Amino acid sequence: MQSNVDAESKRTQSYVNEVERRLLEKPGVEELLIMNRSGVPIKTTMQSQDALQHACLYDNLREKCSAFLNRLDPPQKLTLLRVRTKLHEVMILPDGKITVLVIQNPVDTFLSSSMDMH
Repeated sequence: MQSNVDAESKRTQSYVNEVERRLLEKPGVEELLIMNRSGVPIKTTMQSQDALQHACLYDNLREKCSAFLNRLDPPQKLTLLRVRTKLHEVMILPDGKITVLVIQNPVDTFLSSSMDMH
């Protein structure tokens, strides 16, 4: 008979694999980092050192965002953080088991279509 811990880890591993597969199929995804609930990288397309650095930076950002959201009335919980720069878009999606950090090359359809009009 299989223990509950073994079943949980297998289910979690298949969940992580499915998240990775689905995100890597999306157009524009350049890098992917999946962390456990402690913020430790468990799956990534990044170099090991980059993954650790991103995980550490994410943890600092999460703390700041959580502190801000807790001061709102009523207090809120972080469900998605999306940051856009000129070159990339970073999306952070925390849930109960894992946190996913996606770096993508966004296609700005609004700018593209407005440029076509001129």
